[in-house]
Amino acid sequence: MGIVVRTLVPEEAPAASLVMDEVMQRAYKAPSFAAQIGWYAAVQPDCLVVATDDSTGSAIAPIVGTGCGIAYPDARFGWIGLIATEPAYERQGIGARLTEHVAQSLAGHGCASVLDASVAGGPLYERMGFVDHGPTRVMLLDSVAAGSAGADVGEPINVANLADVVAYDASVFGAERRSLLRVLVTDYPGRSMLVRSRDGAMSGFVIAQHAVVGPLAAADSDSLAALVRFAAGLGWERGVQLCVPPESEHLATLIELGWRTVRELRNMRRGIDTLPGSSRLYAGRVSLGFG
Repeated sequence: MGIVVRTLVPEEAPAASLVMDEVMQRAYKAPSFAAQIGWYAAVQPDCLVVATDDSTGSAIAPIVGTGCGIAYPDARFGWIGLIATEPAYERQGIGARLTEHVAQSLAGHGCASVLDASVAGGPLYERMGFVDHGPTRVMLLDSVAAGSAGADVGEPINVANLADVVAYDASVFGAERRSLLRVLVTDYPGRSMLVRSRDGAMSGFVIAQHAVVGPLAAADSDSLAALVRFAAGLGWERGVQLCVPPESEHLATLIELGWRTVRELRNMRRGIDTLPGSSRLYAGRVSLGFG
């Protein structure tokens, strides 16, 4: 039968996720993606996609490609991420098939498709009908301050104020992400903060993962600076990464705070030109696969 691209059934996911992570690590030459795969499995399991080589004769066909997606039906768009092909199977069109399969899964939820493409992957997505909408910048903060400067101006995100964070995030990102934000706050206890303006209204929030700061959103530069200082003071094993959307108005402030661009990706969309929300206030994505 050759290469088969299909959606995982739920009972397959726990075991398959381990192999998917191994494929992603080899394809991207990067550390584990286990956390992100777990988020997809928890929030959008029907968009976990694999390519298997059914021509090997093995009782269990090996996984040779992966893809994931998350739908935001209220905003009518979704994100495609973690498209990876086992290096020995590259240049066989597997990446395109995986992407299209995830895109059709998102379409089943009434969602157009959005992704952040590498320079090398951009031409493939152009051929598939995706259109460029500017650069997503991967930025790095090399010098991480000690302590938790900025923590005194905000409050930890918890069950009591999560609804405020969800509402603020929806106004900025353009879609309601309660389930995803709840998973993130649970996975990274003590690593999130929100700030409020003098009248008590929310003016920004951040969740600091173990390698990435995001989501990060702020109404003004002072709120952004307080959130960055909090995140930077949490302690990191290596430099802190941030994925800045093309529409963000915070780029200059981030540079002033010590962030530098290490890589640019192409934000590409099919079926939607302008994303809803106030994305100019969005300073850092959850990840390149979740938006």
